[in-house]
Amino acid sequence: MMSIGRFFKLISPSKWNALFILGLFFASNNISAAPLVYLTKSITAETAIETTTQPFVMDYTTTNSLDDSVDRNVPLGFSFPFSNATYTQVNIVSNGYLRFTTINNTYYTNQTLSSIDASMPTAILPYWDDMNPANGGTITYDQFGTAPNRYFAVTWKNVPHYPNSGSYTFQVVLHEDGAIRFRYDSTSSTNGSSATIGVIEANTIFDQHSYNATINPSQDIFYYRPANLSIKKQSCIINDPVNLTVNPKRIPGATIRYAVEVSNTGVGRASNALINDTVPATFDTATIRNLQIQSGACNCLGVASASANPAPGTGNGVHPIVLNFSTIPAGSVATPSKKCGYFEVDIQ
Repeated sequence: MMSIGRFFKLISPSKWNALFILGLFFASNNISAAPLVYLTKSITAETAIETTTQPFVMDYTTTNSLDDSVDRNVPLGFSFPFSNATYTQVNIVSNGYLRFTTINNTYYTNQTLSSIDASMPTAILPYWDDMNPANGGTITYDQFGTAPNRYFAVTWKNVPHYPNSGSYTFQVVLHEDGAIRFRYDSTSSTNGSSATIGVIEANTIFDQHSYNATINPSQDIFYYRPANLSIKKQSCIINDPVNLTVNPKRIPGATIRYAVEVSNTGVGRASNALINDTVPATFDTATIRNLQIQSGACNCLGVASASANPAPGTGNGVHPIVLNFSTIPAGSVATPSKKCGYFEVDIQ
């Protein structure tokens, strides 16, 4: 998945620096009944529509053809978080949207999202318009990737508008972490002029990106579940050349252990989380050692053996120090997801 990263640099009173590479995105303006609870929207650079091969299978229709039809309970291949639930399958509607309820309707005439009734409390709408795949084009889907970065894509390719006034090519991608991407083919008729585009998290909580309004098909629309990270640093004296480990003092030659805790209270995971730390000149940077990452909260004195600091984190004797926390899972305010990075260094 292509992304536009945002960098966070935090400086604490102890003059250490933190750099997070989170894979977050800048949000754009949108029209909503209420702010989305779980998702944030961004307009990003165009990415290529991927090839999908599994054919749409009609198992419900309001006609005797593929027109206004549904392929129900299609397996995603992973658990997909959306709104306040998790889904392992989805219903693909020929008229350009996905939903998770199995009620037998297809809503072929697009509407404003504020006018949708309770029969469709949640939906993902890359391009809701009246389409007729019975007259041409294809609808296909596929699963890609490996855990925890799997994704599921559905492609409408050259599907005619009803009644045959142009054809549409676009794709929706559902990512294992709850992100959603809409892709469009600017060489087709997908300009938004007769479509509704957006997401519905609940009946009164939605983002209507556009309704019968022109869009730029050379850009992607990206929804993601944001992380919310905070950091905390503590230190402890674990040894000195006079007192050893019994009541050690902060004197030359003493070993200081630092513990850097990253906490995520957001509904989305943070990927590629790095902390770039520096120590004052009073320390011997050649003695930096025992860099490691643990899941859970920090315990400066009671840290046990854990994984080494993985690449692209730094190793012994390297300064500035880079701790690689990799992925910080989603959490909540009540139950934050936490990881701790440790390193030791001697006072000169």
